[in-house]
Amino acid sequence: MRKTISFAALLLAANAHAQDIGQPLPAWRQGELDIHHINTGRGESSLLILPDGTSLLVDMSGKTVERPPFSLPTKPDASRAPGEWVARYLQRVLPLPSGKDTARQIDYAMISHFHGDHMGAIVEDSPRSKNGYRLSGITEVAEHLRIGTVIDRGWPDYAYPAPLKNPTIDNYRSFLDWQAKHRGLKVEQFQPGRNDQLKLLHEPNAYPQFAIRNVYANGRVWTGEGTRTRPVFSREEAPGENALSIAFKLSYGAFDYFSGGDLSAQDIEVDPSLDNVEAAVAQANGKVDAMKANHHGSWDANSAPFLRLLQPRVIVVGARAEGHPAVNTYQRMTSAATWPGPRDIFITNVSAATFKTTYNIEKAASTQGHVVIRVERGGASYRVFVLDDSDEAMRVKSISGPYSSN
Repeated sequence: MRKTISFAALLLAANAHAQDIGQPLPAWRQGELDIHHINTGRGESSLLILPDGTSLLVDMSGKTVERPPFSLPTKPDASRAPGEWVARYLQRVLPLPSGKDTARQIDYAMISHFHGDHMGAIVEDSPRSKNGYRLSGITEVAEHLRIGTVIDRGWPDYAYPAPLKNPTIDNYRSFLDWQAKHRGLKVEQFQPGRNDQLKLLHEPNAYPQFAIRNVYANGRVWTGEGTRTRPVFSREEAPGENALSIAFKLSYGAFDYFSGGDLSAQDIEVDPSLDNVEAAVAQANGKVDAMKANHHGSWDANSAPFLRLLQPRVIVVGARAEGHPAVNTYQRMTSAATWPGPRDIFITNVSAATFKTTYNIEKAASTQGHVVIRVERGGASYRVFVLDDSDEAMRVKSISGPYSSN
């Protein structure tokens, strides 16, 4: 049963919200959990500031060359590469560590899967770092902010399901090698089933109600018992890159959040015999308060079985193309036939064409801007801030909530 919030608390929150609209987003405070969904128009990037100030960057945007339908404008403008815009956003919101001679840094950087709109694509004119590798996405971000640990699905050999070799992967591996030798970077493979790989680093004992469960990656899903996992795919042929995406569940008190890269249920409607990785992940994950939509809200993702098991109150769609979210996907997200109860959908960027083709999309909670979920200390409730993405002032456009965590 959903908890209730008193009328007095709602009134106080409403007054506070009125003061925040049009003003810069208030800074994160110790004990809060922030989840920033950063809109560059060129891929996905999410920053999580955990209750003790530990930072987790999930994906880094980075597509610099696009063709229709991937033709959304770069935000805030095209004067900088997407990875640099991400780094500048982080520099504005990351807490400054205590002590002398310290600087803002990223504690964990996670690449959900090896596609250029998530890790940064290397193209012919990608600029070159003085350290030898080229700059895009994660390699660009690291030019501006030190990274403590990188977590991905392929380290150390990058050979599953077949040897990974292309300019973007080759450049990424060169980056990892240089950073490990010269800046002490640590690199780890994401391990499904664990709930201690991504942990609080600054005050680990202060928030015992916080945890991140590694739910899925590389075709293996958590069973729900201990740290055990099982294979998802029964066929001999290897799944595509999207279906190998890292998925995790964050819990803070009563609040739960899901992120799953570009997981999809591709062709499940055409061939029901295909293994539905989304459904397997959702069964392990369970209900959540909020989630990042899989695969930018594309037609092949956020299937009815997946949504019916998660039943999110808040969905954030990180759009990067015309048709994000897709007509059929948005219908599944909004239909009470998928699951009962209210839900709010926040979309980082809806194009003019998508407004014309996706029925009722104008009723979404937001259709443009960075989306920030802020969870109160202890996790009992949360609000959603939408920020103006046309410049770097971080002005609040709207505030939704407070929502009561399940």
